[in-house]
Amino acid sequence: MLKKHKKNGYYRIINQQTGRLKLVKHYKNGLVHGKIICYWDNGQIHLTGQYDKMRRVGIWKTYESNGDLIHEENYDRKENSETDQLVLLPI
Repeated sequence: MLKKHKKNGYYRIINQQTGRLKLVKHYKNGLVHGKIICYWDNGQIHLTGQYDKMRRVGIWKTYESNGDLIHEENYDRKENSETDQLVLLPI
């Protein structure tokens, strides 16, 4: 049986139609860990945030396609329990 190597480092996803960057995320030992940035098709940032071993931490920001900030959420608040968060599964 072959051992599957765990992902480490930054991974980028490119939109095949526009050729623009769509997503940048960081893996550590196969888990999403570190900064994540999602982009609109026009190249503007759609979402920024930080993961700690696949758990959202810190300030997450969501932007309109014109660059205007529309939502900001702090995942460091103590009232966030483990069941409050959606977990990003590795691909």
